[in-house]
Formats: sequence, structure tokens, C-alpha cells
Amino acid sequence: MTSIVILYVVSSQRGWMCRACGLSLYRHHTNKTLLAGWWGIGIIGIPIFLGVDRFRLRRILRLAPPQPTPGVAAHLPAPLDPGKPVIQRPGAIVSLILLTLFILVAGCGALAFATTP
Repeated sequence: MTSIVILYVVSSQRGWMCRACGLSLYRHHTNKTLLAGWWGIGIIGIPIFLGVDRFRLRRILRLAPPQPTPGVAAHLPAPLDPGKPVIQRPGAIVSLILLTLFILVAGCGALAFATTP
């Protein structure tokens, strides 16, 4: 999901994939959501989209590791590299920083409101 001030764009990819390709696409799109979902109205949907994607990831992780099938021509010569885990990608780092700042601002605001005579 990409959020652009007053609208957001939802994209998906369908197709027959092996475990490695599905995991690679999951990590790529989750990172993209965590980087670009905060900048508009899409912020409301981020937890929903991440939850749905996490639920779909369970099906991907149940697949067997990729193996070549004799007589079948694949579009790619090898499976996609899943890369780094989501938590080690820039989207997760930006999200953690933004959430921390939000909690600090909200906490300071609540504290200032509570101590106002």
C-alpha cells in the first residue's frame, strides 16, 4: 500500500510461486507499505493491510522449498532471493521511529493536559 495525502494505492501480485519467490514478494511489499503508507489517509489501513498480509504469509511458509521440475520451463532461472527480514529493512526502521515519535508527542501532550491547573 502506498499512501498519497488524500488517497492510497493498493497493489497485489497473483501467480504460481514457490516459497522463496512468495517470501521475497511479501518482504518487498511489506517494506514498501511501511515506508510509503504513513504519509496520508492510508495510515488508517496500515495495521489492517499488514495483518492480512501476515495471514497470507502463513500459506507461503507452508510451501516446500523450491525444486526444479523436469520438463517444466520456468520464467526465472532461479527462485528470487528473499533478502533481509522485514525488521531489518528501511521500512521497519522508519515505522519504528515514527511510532516512537507519535507515542512521545501523545504522551507529552497528555501529561501537559493532565498537569494544567
